[in-house]
Amino acid sequence: MMSRLLHCYLRQILCLAFWCACVAQANTPVPFGLPVQYRIESEHRLAEAATDVSALAALDTAESDLAGLEQALGPYHPDLAAVILDVAAAATETGDYELASSLYDKALHNARVNDGLYGDQQLPILRGLLDLFLLSGDRQGFEARAAYQFRLLGSGLPPFEEGELRAAIELFGASLDALMGVSWEGRSQDLVRMHDRFDDMAEAVCADEAVSFRWCKAFTFMLVRFYYLLEYKLEAFVDDPRFEGVFSDTEWRSLEREPRLEALQRRLFSRGEKAFERLLVVSPNSHDALSALADWNWFYRKRDKAITLYRRACSLEPSRFKTARPLPEYPDLAFELAFQASYVSVNVSLIVTDKGRARDLEIELAHAESEGDRPPGRIRRAMRGMSYRPAFDDCIDPVDSQLELDLIYVD
Repeated sequence: MMSRLLHCYLRQILCLAFWCACVAQANTPVPFGLPVQYRIESEHRLAEAATDVSALAALDTAESDLAGLEQALGPYHPDLAAVILDVAAAATETGDYELASSLYDKALHNARVNDGLYGDQQLPILRGLLDLFLLSGDRQGFEARAAYQFRLLGSGLPPFEEGELRAAIELFGASLDALMGVSWEGRSQDLVRMHDRFDDMAEAVCADEAVSFRWCKAFTFMLVRFYYLLEYKLEAFVDDPRFEGVFSDTEWRSLEREPRLEALQRRLFSRGEKAFERLLVVSPNSHDALSALADWNWFYRKRDKAITLYRRACSLEPSRFKTARPLPEYPDLAFELAFQASYVSVNVSLIVTDKGRARDLEIELAHAESEGDRPPGRIRRAMRGMSYRPAFDDCIDPVDSQLELDLIYVD
């Protein structure tokens, strides 16, 4: 009887802790960029592909010439690769993305046959494919080829080369973009593996004097984008089987093992702080690094330390602190619009107080079709749920600031 009462008592305590954790999670600010981001130059629709008769005729001629060459030289002759790429470019111009994709794949196969599975001749072909997938909005195709490019260039293993590091950033960015708008349920193991792989690479890049000055910032910022996304996306403790079988859960033996995603989230502030401090060792006078660390502290409501860091950053670039900004300012978060079917353009006006809170919020559609059209209420809720970095008076005191923003809301 006594053991049963103790069991019930402990379960009640755990349920109370669970409830408190959920309340804390609900107070987490919405990171700017999820799903509201700057409009600026990013708002554009891809130009309509040419469909005039001359372009179509040129494509027909190019295809015919290619078929003749294949018959004369054989399908795997090395001289065919350049011709195939020309035909792929012609197909892209006419908007026949399916044909262009198949031609790029054919060129890749030709390069592998003639130059080996890891030949550098594949790189410009892969670049053409990646640009094509951006143009056509094919996210899955882009991710798959970005991963192949990364493997081709060394899979992130030292010694590091420029192309390898660029490919790593491109792949991780594509992976994060794909995660921004989907549920994370059932993805824990994949997410932890992805984090550990990139975290290890970021640490190695920042420790390598040959590449750290040029690349440490890029890797640090990409890693912390994942941390902001994790803080927003993951509801800690919710639907966690530990609360159904507290005393029998074999997965929760120790945090010293490879952490589950929830364990990573509980350590998130210290991990992000460590990443930024590592960057500051490489670039001690970097305004962006100082601001990024300040944003991280302000986002977690560690305001005294954040203000100290903001003052240091402001002394380096005072003009940036004349107005407030939504957080995070560094690193920025944003959807890749090439893969988004729709978004809403809005003009926003608000006052950001010296405490980083929004008031007097006004939102208008940027392209209202009639006078009565109003922006969806979810945009206002997102803006109110954000945290803001205040403006600073002479780089010393936080002050209220009027803020005007041209934004898009990704549906």
